[in-house]
Parts: sequence; structure tokens; C-alpha cells
Amino acid sequence: ISHSYLTIIFRFLPPCSTNHVWMHSINISGPGHNEFDSVLCHFNPRQFERGGQLVINDKQEGTWGQAINLPLSQVPLIFGQTAVSLIVQINGEGFDIFIEGKHCARLEHRKELPSKPCSLYLQFPSCDDYQKPENWLVYKTWWGNREIMHGKDLSSIAGVNAHNADHPRKLFISNLSKISKDRDVDIRRAELERAFRKYGGARGVTCIIPKHSTFAFVEMESERMADRALLEMGSKFKMNRARWSRHEALQEKRAKAEAEKKGLVKESSAW
Repeated sequence: ISHSYLTIIFRFLPPCSTNHVWMHSINISGPGHNEFDSVLCHFNPRQFERGGQLVINDKQEGTWGQAINLPLSQVPLIFGQTAVSLIVQINGEGFDIFIEGKHCARLEHRKELPSKPCSLYLQFPSCDDYQKPENWLVYKTWWGNREIMHGKDLSSIAGVNAHNADHPRKLFISNLSKISKDRDVDIRRAELERAFRKYGGARGVTCIIPKHSTFAFVEMESERMADRALLEMGSKFKMNRARWSRHEALQEKRAKAEAEKKGLVKESSAW
């Protein structure tokens, strides 16, 4: 990537159907993506998910990051149109997303871009991670260099100044079997609580088990215990540190401030 404001423009038509839930996404990857197992920027409008969602994310070595979820009601119409314009502009801060000329979101860089000129790779997937079909009608694609498009005030842009540091205590467990029933969720929670019990202190670990997924989150007692779990349980589970959402960071900051006011001592992990 040799210029600060490399710009990619798409003119496309996503399918709109009331009797079939099509998936549709665009992936942008860098060198060594290993058949798009690593993705720098993932653009995925979902017509029927929670009233309509625009999902923007990254993927590193098969593991999805912390998604930016934006209600479709907050962006220009995508579904039901004859054509939609999408612009992705890459600058020093991240990937700026413009739909029909409106700056809708920014995915801040989660992996350092190469310092030397290199190729980017564009993919319109034919299916998602679960082999569900994806379908696009793409009229035009253009790439080149353009002047910076975003304005000076970015306070209302989704994803700007997002807190994207690794969580000191929470681990992301992936490559699990897919579950869909409440009973299976309870069984998986019990299994993970039992497997990681010694890293949770007196109260044990806290597990988040999303339904219809192949991953889970397990929060340990402390950063030191999370380090031990990564070292000792790495042969049994595919796992890495979970990303810390901005909301979690604010909650932790408030909790630490309250603890300091009360004179309580709490382990700090570079909050």
C-alpha cells in the first residue's frame, strides 16, 4: 500500500428476498492471507438480523475480531435499491466506509499495514463460514488514489477511537462444535467452567456461550491467571486473548475509580 488514501469504489446490488436470507460480504486482505483466512476489512450488511445490521470486522488466522454492528436504519438504503455505491478509503487510521457518499463507519487498523508497497486482495465470497451461499451483483469496481474524504468532526462515526486492546483476563475459545439448543449451551458452560476452574479464584471463571456459534469467552480471576491458562491449556483448546470492548473498558475504569475512593486494592492490568 504505497499511498495514504488508497480508495476502492464498488457499485453493486445485494439481493433482496422475503423468502430467502441471502448473505453477502466483501473482504479486503493483504499479503499472506492464506485463502482469506486473514481479512483486514470485512463488510457485511445483514437484512434480517435484529432488524437489519451492517457488520464490519476483521479476521486474523481464522478468528473474527470485535465487530462494529451498525443498524441499517442509520445508513443509506442498501436493500431494495437498483444499485448502491460503496467506497472504502484506506488511510493511516483505518478503513473509512462510505455508503452513497455518507461516512458511516471506520474500522481502525487492527494489524499494522506493510511499510512497503504491496498488493491488496479483494474477495466477494460465494459462501460464509458455515457454507451458506452468498450472492452479489457487482456492476463496477474501481481503485486508485483520491483526496481524503472524511470530515474533521468524527465524533458521530461508528468505530472511531474504538477501544481495541486485548482483554487482560478474558480468553476467546474458538474451533468448538456448533451448538443451537439451550441444553447444549448449559453443557458447554459446565464443561468450560470445570476445565478452567483453577484459573477463576474463589468464584470460578465466568463463561459467555453464544448460541448458534463455534466459540466462547472465558474470563479468569486475573491477568496472571489468564497467562497461566494460555500456557497450560493451549494444547487442549484453540484460544487467544479476547479484545476488550470500549464499553468494558469504561466499566472497568469506573470500577477502579470507585475502588480507589474506598481505599480498596485491586490488581491492575494496564486498564
